[in-house]
Amino acid sequence: MMLAIHGGEAVRGGRPWPQWPQYDAHTEQELLAALRSSRWSVSWYSPRGGKSRERLFGAAFARYNGAAHGVSVDHGSGALVIALEALGIGPGDEVIVPAMTWVAPASAVLRVGALPVLVDVDPATGCLTADHLRAAASERTKAVIVVHLACTAARIDEIAAAAHTAGLALIEDCSQSHGTRWHGRCLGTFGDIGVFSLGAAKSLAGGEAGAAITDRRDLYDRMLMLRADSRAYTETEPAPGEYELVEQATIMGANYCMSELTAAVLLDQLPRLDDQHAHRETRAKELEAGLAGIPGLAPIPVPAPVDRRAIYEYGIRFRPGTFGTASVEQVADALTAELGTRVYPPRVPLPRSPLLRPETKPRFARRWHDAADRVAGRPCPGAEHYRAHTLLMHHSVLLGEPGDVDDLLAALAKVAAHAESLTAKGTVA
Repeated sequence: MMLAIHGGEAVRGGRPWPQWPQYDAHTEQELLAALRSSRWSVSWYSPRGGKSRERLFGAAFARYNGAAHGVSVDHGSGALVIALEALGIGPGDEVIVPAMTWVAPASAVLRVGALPVLVDVDPATGCLTADHLRAAASERTKAVIVVHLACTAARIDEIAAAAHTAGLALIEDCSQSHGTRWHGRCLGTFGDIGVFSLGAAKSLAGGEAGAAITDRRDLYDRMLMLRADSRAYTETEPAPGEYELVEQATIMGANYCMSELTAAVLLDQLPRLDDQHAHRETRAKELEAGLAGIPGLAPIPVPAPVDRRAIYEYGIRFRPGTFGTASVEQVADALTAELGTRVYPPRVPLPRSPLLRPETKPRFARRWHDAADRVAGRPCPGAEHYRAHTLLMHHSVLLGEPGDVDDLLAALAKVAAHAESLTAKGTVA
């Protein structure tokens, strides 16, 4: 059967996939209410009195995760920066960062004056392990950022124990795992601080936004000032005409505040999250049952202690040779053509990412040049294997009906069968 990428008939046939982000009339009402409040920023006074929406979201998001405190910020990148600064990370320090992640954890470390030490990951999950942490830690290491990736979780109990033994601060980057639970406890609450991106693609989407959570009041107080130019909330609700931020100025900050319009969207979206998790999980289980019938394919493994997973990118692993000599990019392109929705490989590991180029900025270049062999020179075979043998799809493909899963399985089987036929003929894909 000819592949769609070669001119054949596509499996999906042009039928649309579920739209993301999802919104309705209630979302519009909440956004209009924020618009009409004349208070578009926490920095502006409250015409009608009461707490800002971004303050309300920070508290609501903390409750959702079972944390004591939540801080609303502009981006996940901003959350990483204030987390590092709140923990006292700065020049002369090094921070362990997994090689398989978005660039922000590494660039945030650079932004606070420290150096990111890029460390290999588990080849099946793409996540940092306790063994990798222990092997990389040195007397210069002051913290570790663990990233819960795609649709699984790092073994957080082992990592937290290893970090504690080594005397390292622990930041959990949960930007791809909003609401994932480990033995009933939400990720983001095992370390000192949990950070989240709430961008438009995420499973909790606010456009451009982020958050940080913690159980420590001292870190909460510091993060408030670090993200609001040394200002923090008033102890009581502001009266009409009063400002909600006061200049405490016990630590110098910058501006990473969340817009009130964004907070309105997030307050609308948060109550929907658990139902969406359940819907995705139903489709994921159906997909996994079907994958068992296609030789060489398997889902990204999820550790047994995970009793609820939040899927950001659903990941499928394939054994070398499953698609003949085709590269992961070629396989992804073929599946995209069959399905009419993007299938893609993970990003390249950070040591060779075009997005991590400290040498292009004067404030980073010298430090990076002097330490490059030590912080980015380790081989990363686990990350490279994960990248070359993993296919990802956005979580929105799991928000539809069982027929969508049938199409996913049919496309995978079709592309695999095509590769097998080429191999039998001795032809290159």
